Amino acid sequence: MRTMVALSLCLLATNALAEEMPKHEGSDELKLIKGLAGTWTGEVDHGQGPEAVTVVYRVTGGGSAVVETFNPDTPMEMVTVYHDRDGKLEMTHYCMLGNQPHMKLTDSSENSVSLELTEKSGIKKNEMHMSALTIEFESADKIKQKWTLNRGGDPSESPTIELTRKP
Repeated sequence: MRTMVALSLCLLATNALAEEMPKHEGSDELKLIKGLAGTWTGEVDHGQGPEAVTVVYRVTGGGSAVVETFNPDTPMEMVTVYHDRDGKLEMTHYCMLGNQPHMKLTDSSENSVSLELTEKSGIKKNEMHMSALTIEFESADKIKQKWTLNRGGDPSESPTIELTRKP
């Protein structure tokens, strides 16, 4: 019984605190990324024919971050976390290559955001890694992701991933 009372008091305190906390709006670019919340599907061709992809976006941290999960629950799963630092969009990509490129905003418009690798990543120039990302917002339900892969010091654009929001 004491455990139930203690748990009830904790839940009440948590709810009261949550009501007092202001919602995090963030930069215009973070707002664009937050608008992607939901499940998206599409195809990508890495040269061996089209492969189906699923991407899930979830807003977390009181609205201060967005978690993107690429191909959830598969051996190809990767996670990217978007957030603002000092009012500017940044992200960390947890890649299947085993590294974590950290990127910051380099350009944006009403319908696109572009991020590029920062030295903060600690990735060596000749290490294979993702070095840039542009997301184009074609409509509320269609986007394109354009990743740049750095292969041994030579950046090359990866295939564009076209995604459609699932209803």
